[in-house]
Amino acid sequence: MALAPLPLRRGALSVFRPLSALFALAALFVLAAAATASADRLETFASAAGEPIQGYLAKPEGAGPFPAVVLLHSCLGLPSNRRAIETALNGAGYIALFVDEFSTRGLKETCSVDFPQLVPDAFGALAYLSGRPDVDARRVAIVGFSQGADGALAAAASPEGAAHGVAADLRFRAAAAFYPPCANEAGQRLAIPTLIVVGGADEVTPAADCRRLVEGQPGVARLSVYPGVAHCFDDPAFAGGKRVLGMTLRYDAGAARRGMTDLIAFLQGSLAR
Repeated sequence: MALAPLPLRRGALSVFRPLSALFALAALFVLAAAATASADRLETFASAAGEPIQGYLAKPEGAGPFPAVVLLHSCLGLPSNRRAIETALNGAGYIALFVDEFSTRGLKETCSVDFPQLVPDAFGALAYLSGRPDVDARRVAIVGFSQGADGALAAAASPEGAAHGVAADLRFRAAAAFYPPCANEAGQRLAIPTLIVVGGADEVTPAADCRRLVEGQPGVARLSVYPGVAHCFDDPAFAGGKRVLGMTLRYDAGAARRGMTDLIAFLQGSLAR
């Protein structure tokens, strides 16, 4: 699953329920997050392909069981605001497992190559979380960013554990993809509630590709396009805009806040009991 500067090598919107009340509730969760989160810790587990990998686990205060989120990073590695993302999710009541795709493989970036480990890693993380007593295995979502969002969309098209070498009764219940290379998943039928968020000025993963992906999938896919927003808009490492490996990346604080609020509202609606 390569993510490269343009052109990418490969690759009627709907909502799942009225969202206005959920957006307001999500904003409150974001504001309360810092008071309810604990420090993350590094955990080791196996990918569905059998490789040892690791990830950063952060959980809310209390015994649970909690719903959980598997997070997949971009082709540049873990984001600079990893802890802030985990803290916001913890504040909303979710365990967060941010998979570190690179450390155990000795990788620095994978922006110009296919990276087929994304989906096996995601299902390995799902199996690991589902074995924890503090996780509600019936309510686990996958969230990805850029190249990781490609993995999230692939998992949304094939969410059942039986297809990926883990227990047949395990499955992802929802997926969210932030600025994904939607062209890589052209023609896929998404099988679980899926939120796609992309910037209207994103030259790396164009919003038009995502519109084409969600067309004809009412009741399953929801697309949010943020006007004037570029790639990696939620990572403060790219404040002021930067050119990285031929890609224009630009942080937007307002879009980042909106993205987290939209994500939590989506999770609240999609992972409800």
